[in-house]
Amino acid sequence: MSLEEDLKAKTLALISQQMANWVVEIQRQISTHQGALVQALDEMQESAARYDERINEGDIAVAIAEVIAAQPPAEMAAPAGPGFDRMRAAVMEVDRGTSLSEVLTYLVNEVSQHVDRAAIFIVKGTSAIGWYARGMQSPDAIKQINVPLTADTVFRHVQGSRAAYRGHISHSPGTQQAMGRLGGAPAGVLAVPLILRDKLAAVLYCDSMQEEVPAPEADMIEVLVLFAAKTIDLLSLAPKTAGAPAQAPAPAPAAPPARAAAAPPPRAAAPPAPHAPDEGSSTVMFSAQQFSQIRAAGAAAAPAPARPAPPPPPAAPAVPPEEQKAHDDAKRFARLVVSEIKLYNEAKVNEGRRNKDIYERLKEDIERGRQMYNDRVPAGVRDHANYFVDELVRILAGGDAGALGPM
Repeated sequence: MSLEEDLKAKTLALISQQMANWVVEIQRQISTHQGALVQALDEMQESAARYDERINEGDIAVAIAEVIAAQPPAEMAAPAGPGFDRMRAAVMEVDRGTSLSEVLTYLVNEVSQHVDRAAIFIVKGTSAIGWYARGMQSPDAIKQINVPLTADTVFRHVQGSRAAYRGHISHSPGTQQAMGRLGGAPAGVLAVPLILRDKLAAVLYCDSMQEEVPAPEADMIEVLVLFAAKTIDLLSLAPKTAGAPAQAPAPAPAAPPARAAAAPPPRAAAPPAPHAPDEGSSTVMFSAQQFSQIRAAGAAAAPAPARPAPPPPPAAPAVPPEEQKAHDDAKRFARLVVSEIKLYNEAKVNEGRRNKDIYERLKEDIERGRQMYNDRVPAGVRDHANYFVDELVRILAGGDAGALGPM
């Protein structure tokens, strides 16, 4: 090899080695910056989620009272429609909810005081699924209603516009056909979106024998839905303590009487959701991308043979005070994830409890939830205690670890 070729070869080798070292260093720096960026974004998200807790409701109430007191008598005439007192009472009823299912149930019960029929539809994937209703001839029939969001109905209108729809049912033949299975002959319809974290989580459907739902009642219902969404958001940050024992829901009237402008007569307290008596104070945080795919209902599964119960988890050691917040956040997140699984798979949960094979029936959803929990919760907290499994036992299995079956 000539001197020129030897020098060229060695020079190229040194340049290649140096460039490789530079690439490694650049990749290391990129990785470090990415980690710092992800951590900063997580901290910003947590900080933004706690802004609601800083709202001083007392100052707002005082300011509203001052503005009202300053109005001249002529402007204080009672407005048409439900009125402030009725609005305040309805808001207080919705605010009693200590979980997502209770808030939605109180919302439907309150709205049913102003329309003939009201129902909440959960948005799941590409469908709106009937969940709870009042005023129907057969309240349980709402659970059989599955409206595709691609169909030409008020649900598609609400999904596309993120705004309420009010009109005559004849203007939406698709809605008329879908709701026809509930019986009755409604005329006016109202559909209001319930938005959680910028996602369409549910739609409140109302109808009336009147030609259309009156504007004052429609405005009040929209405010109640907005308040319910804010209440659910706050519950996901700081769940309330459950109050008095829940009562069974009263049967829905077949055809509520016409509403008068005067204040309505006293009524029984609205019950919590009839679907989740053992959910306790757990809440659900809607997240559209986390909803599992809707599966067609099949024939009832035959009882599975008895399986040995998994051993109870060992008691976790005491948590140092400086780490308590991280553990509280992990417990709360585990509660939210498992509660969401239960809310959308109640039939399977009930069957799984009877046959002691909950995990087998909900393996896909449980493992997806476990992955979300592992991604969100630091390894140090997960090594200390398995809060996700604790909530599986408490919420899905009703406290009976054996009901989960082999995992």
